Amino acid sequence: MTIKSQSLFWLVVYIVLILLYGNSFESYLYSIYFVTILFPVVIGTAYFFNFYLVPKYLMKGRKGKFVLYFIYLFIVSAHLEIIMIFLAFIYLANYRVSAMHPSILDVSNLSVTLFAIVFTQGFFLLFKKYQTSSNRVERLEYEQKKAEQGYLLVRVERKNRKVPHEQILYIESLSDYVKIHTNGDNSPIVTKAKISKIEKELPKEFIRVHRSFLVNRNEITSFNAEQVQVAGEQLPISRTYKQKVKELLNKS
Repeated sequence: MTIKSQSLFWLVVYIVLILLYGNSFESYLYSIYFVTILFPVVIGTAYFFNFYLVPKYLMKGRKGKFVLYFIYLFIVSAHLEIIMIFLAFIYLANYRVSAMHPSILDVSNLSVTLFAIVFTQGFFLLFKKYQTSSNRVERLEYEQKKAEQGYLLVRVERKNRKVPHEQILYIESLSDYVKIHTNGDNSPIVTKAKISKIEKELPKEFIRVHRSFLVNRNEITSFNAEQVQVAGEQLPISRTYKQKVKELLNKS
């Protein structure tokens, strides 16, 4: 989960808990106070369970230790809830048991609510992980499909032309047109297209070094922080792409 999605999740949980316990106090203001007191226990338990116990023990097949530590977590969280109830008894009820609703005094009820939130967060984490994995698989399949195709299809002089990937040295943007420099022709191929669109149609061997240049990584003979050399031509690396280009070229 991203920081934004986590913040949204906990905001929704906070509001739901306020509404849930709203009828247990004289006003929703007291409910806000009670939920605020309880909230650190909820967040701490959820994060310890979903970001420590699950990945370190359950996901690695260490089920015995997972169950043991889960029991410990349940006991600790129950004791922390008792402390929160005691604080609410002092601060909100002014030492009057009659001022506190039975649902507030019921530790088992609070524990069920707490772990319902914990498991709900766990479900969202699994769903997000599934979405991320699915998107990654789709991207890999798309990249593989582009690589297997082996050529770039462009429109030249009213005809479709296949330009093999391995023949492309670099591509230069000319506003609404692009100039494809190849090792197979003396003159570059000019076609009407945006370089951003061409970039999406090419496999990962082609990297953007500048808003006006897309180069075949396999054809780069030398490079530094400012330029790459392709077929004797020095092509600039812009500040926008510098970090990404550096990472990609240092891996190759």
